[in-house]
Amino acid sequence: MNIAGLLSNPDFKEKHILQKLIMEYTECSREEMWINWDIEISQDIYDKIIRGYKLSTEEKMPLDYVLWHVSFFGKEFIVNENTLVPRPETEYMVQAVTEHIQYSKSSNLSNPSNLSNPSNNLILMDIGTGCWVLWTSVLLQNPEQISTVFFTDISDKALLVAKQNVDKHLQWFKQEMIFIWTDLLAFVDNYKEVWQDKSIVLVANLPYIPEQMFDQNSPENVQKREPRLAFVWGEDWLVYYRQMLDQMPEAMKKTTICFFEMMTRQVEILAKEYQKDRHFEEVKTFHFNIRIVKATYRN
Repeated sequence: MNIAGLLSNPDFKEKHILQKLIMEYTECSREEMWINWDIEISQDIYDKIIRGYKLSTEEKMPLDYVLWHVSFFGKEFIVNENTLVPRPETEYMVQAVTEHIQYSKSSNLSNPSNLSNPSNNLILMDIGTGCWVLWTSVLLQNPEQISTVFFTDISDKALLVAKQNVDKHLQWFKQEMIFIWTDLLAFVDNYKEVWQDKSIVLVANLPYIPEQMFDQNSPENVQKREPRLAFVWGEDWLVYYRQMLDQMPEAMKKTTICFFEMMTRQVEILAKEYQKDRHFEEVKTFHFNIRIVKATYRN
């Protein structure tokens, strides 16, 4: 069986899935696949392609789980059923955080009074890290501005995936990287000596999707295979955001810039509830209802 024969086989109706599997297991680009489509496929490779196709189309496994990796910001990250598949809106979060870090760096350089708090003294906290594509991407773009990174998740299995991605992409980085199996900010008192009196950027993409919306609009493979609790929780789907903000010590509130992902109506709810402490600003818009929000301390 050659590539042309496999692609023209009418039994494989999902051609885009078939093409990705061929490229993955024959280690060729899309262009090479079409140029060399008369090349014979070994039985071993053919079996892998068929097995992957059935997992994706019959067992409704997201293709990224079948392949065990996903492309994000030009890098390949390990993913499995213990983590979400990164969405396009996560790229907006990376952009928002990077813009903030770069702006802070330029402000420090232009204002001598800021030099006592250098930009490379920045602490990053990723709450609910998943496979950790977000902070890996941020660190790769801002290697000189960051001193310490916390990765936290309530899933120890997700943290193992995050650690694999850090080892894969950041093994030469000198930043202190701390992995913690914990519930939101329950860890901060034990690490006060690390973050106290330092600038902190906290990112949280916590469950915020209404249950009915998730059940009605999410693809079958997402509902069947991806961790549901990473999408849906609570009556107004802000339970975890409230819990996290309430856990934050007073000393940490003053030095922490938060970035959240949520829906427009939820931004309004949180902004009203926490208006005494925080100013909420929508900095990125994805699609028609998803917002990246920057929450700063209100002096």
